[in-house]
Amino acid sequence: MKAWCRNLGLRRQWHSHRFIHQGFFETFKYLGIPVVWTDFGSDPGIIEPGDFVITSNVQGRGTRGNPLAPLKAGAYYCFHGFAHSGYDGSDRPPRHEIDRKYSLNLEVFVDKAGAASDQWDTVTYFDRPSKTLHQPWGTNLHEERFRAPVVSRSPFVFWVGAIWNNALDQGNRPEVDELRSVLRRRSLRFVHLKFVPDWVSIAAVRASRVAPAIAGRWQVEHNYLPCRMFKNISYGQLGVSNVPKFAELYRGCTVSGRSVAELVENALALSRRDVVELVEAQQEITRRHTYVHKIGNIFRAAGEA
Repeated sequence: MKAWCRNLGLRRQWHSHRFIHQGFFETFKYLGIPVVWTDFGSDPGIIEPGDFVITSNVQGRGTRGNPLAPLKAGAYYCFHGFAHSGYDGSDRPPRHEIDRKYSLNLEVFVDKAGAASDQWDTVTYFDRPSKTLHQPWGTNLHEERFRAPVVSRSPFVFWVGAIWNNALDQGNRPEVDELRSVLRRRSLRFVHLKFVPDWVSIAAVRASRVAPAIAGRWQVEHNYLPCRMFKNISYGQLGVSNVPKFAELYRGCTVSGRSVAELVENALALSRRDVVELVEAQQEITRRHTYVHKIGNIFRAAGEA
């Protein structure tokens, strides 16, 4: 079986979801699995029987249930995010058009994943009846590339990633605005970066005075786990987040706080030695949440049902 990472329009378009598929692509290559990252529109006939195709709901928006990945008999499809596209169920994978044994649903972890039939670890669940794998993304860094713990004294806090909101108030803009305010009171400057290459992201995070992974209200209430937390830890920064599930996942090595302000203040109050010890403990847990492990879970789920 060949592995193909598909992302229509997103390889050349700077969408945040593009970086997930970039992580897939680079990890497949790292594992020695033949992989192609392409635009379906430019080569619609590229899928062959025996291929493993990963396609996301971002590609299908505006087409109502069409992942824009040509459905070929004998190819295996991993439908990412179609079960609750936009968190409102607007896009559904065309499961009725292909044999069920040739498809898998892939969803991010949220609390509702706990209703799945099998629990694989603290934040990984597989639901056999629906063939749905629930897992957070984790970090794109391979284990041997994790950076050493860093304690920065710079006046900057770099935020790498999206700042957004929508009509359902599911984004993180209010919480990030609160973070800006907290940092301003401490004479720290918030700097927003987006669509930057990995080396810039790593350098910026390591240069930050703190690197909190602050989530929006919807994400906090549903325990959605932003990949920013895993990445920042693998980059050597202390993982700090307002998502309660992280305290369970990183039991014994998190920064406590009931608000964004309290989290930041508690993180800034730590000694250099405390920070290094916490990062080292967090990295031990994060080693089980790399893209290598996430792809392994995908293939395990594909083979179990």
